[in-house]
Amino acid sequence: MHQAEPGQELLQCYDEQGNPSGSKTRQDMKVATDCWGGICNVWLVNDKAQLLCSKRSEGLSGNPGKWQTYFGGHVPVGLSFREAALKELSEEIGIKFEDADLFLIYQGKDDVNKKFFESYAVRFNGNSNDLVFTDGEITEARWMTMDEYVEEEKAHPELWCNGCKPERQEAIRRWVDSFGA
Repeated sequence: MHQAEPGQELLQCYDEQGNPSGSKTRQDMKVATDCWGGICNVWLVNDKAQLLCSKRSEGLSGNPGKWQTYFGGHVPVGLSFREAALKELSEEIGIKFEDADLFLIYQGKDDVNKKFFESYAVRFNGNSNDLVFTDGEITEARWMTMDEYVEEEKAHPELWCNGCKPERQEAIRRWVDSFGA
């Protein structure tokens, strides 16, 4: 069952250059104007370049019941983006990966929303039966080709959040192509 969303969880604050600069509760970060937040995203990708898409729990305050292309979340105080990404995978799908499993796809910032992002891909050739939705944020998952995802998101945008932009898809495809090398 889904645990309560941790409004009092301490999240890492960053200055405008991306240096850690303190912490705030999740609740305080929603209204903070004096610091930047950190977000980590992880796409699980198989050797066929398919994305493991997941459905968010109906009980979540943000995008309940919607499908998404990646796993992830905010960076807690004291963790790096990479450590937070690995923690999110363990919590959301019950699988532990190593730091070496993370391949950096994108790193950037959103000046409007005052967020820093790091997005990774992880090679995973399991099936949805291998997953354990330990924290209740995810209710189901399924593999989709990038073309299937694009078609479905275009046909039913109301059912999707946390997508995979074309430039990220291209970076993921290049990374998957490197598996054969």
